[in-house]
Amino acid sequence: MKRIIMGTVFLIAGIAHFLKPGKFAGITPGFIPFKTFTAYFTGLLEFAFGVLLLLGRIRNWQLNGMQKFLWAVFPANIYMYTHQEKLGLEKYPKWALLGRLPLQQLMVDMLEDVKK
Repeated sequence: MKRIIMGTVFLIAGIAHFLKPGKFAGITPGFIPFKTFTAYFTGLLEFAFGVLLLLGRIRNWQLNGMQKFLWAVFPANIYMYTHQEKLGLEKYPKWALLGRLPLQQLMVDMLEDVKK
């Protein structure tokens, strides 16, 4: 079940990167160059991860890569929390943006369970 949940999350996130690349480029921290390319590239990875998980054709090394990917994109979540006004995210409560941060660990843990 966790494989299906994570596959769906990755697939939806990957598609969203292609539908709204500017939104994802906008939450990319300033120290990362080529923001639009990065938005598309991370979207492609998430889409691929989703397909692999949903098809059940996944190996432990791929799951390890997905976990590393989740930590690699974690700075974007921190950036959203610390630059809420600059990014035009005032409509979201500060607690909701802060609440997203522990979700990264939850997703990593869910992928760990898929390995078993």
